[in-house]
Amino acid sequence: MTPANAALYNWINRAFDFRGRATRSDYWWPRLLVIMVNVVLGTLFLEGGGEAWFTQLVELSEAAEETGVVSFDDFDLPPLTSLGTFALTASFVFVVFTFMPMLSLSWRRLQDMGKPGWIHILFLVACTVISPLMLWLEFIWLAFPGTRGPNRYGPDKLNAEADIF
Repeated sequence: MTPANAALYNWINRAFDFRGRATRSDYWWPRLLVIMVNVVLGTLFLEGGGEAWFTQLVELSEAAEETGVVSFDDFDLPPLTSLGTFALTASFVFVVFTFMPMLSLSWRRLQDMGKPGWIHILFLVACTVISPLMLWLEFIWLAFPGTRGPNRYGPDKLNAEADIF
């Protein structure tokens, strides 16, 4: 098992590297960090006045599902506090900076299981239509162990020494 500090270091160091393999611990430590940061920023957003925004967006999407028409005339958002604005901005910046590193990590994780990494792109596109599909990939499929021994994407990382030590 890769220690958390090594997994996070490798995640940052190999942010744009789509070659090779990533073990389950290489994948889950950065994923846990991303989830925790998103929960904190989401909580700050809701506390900073974003709850009214969230409620109106949910109501707007429900109305759009029922009628098929979106009316922005009834969309009256209160101003966000500075905390809400900070959290919304920080969330956007965080997503921009972590998208490619998480994509490459998921790509390498799929390759560890002997699957082509580009399948993750198909899941990203499909999740815009079917959200549970992405949850299935993230929390079930990527939790399976990788192939034992070398595969066409490289040697088994569990039998190799850690990258940074």
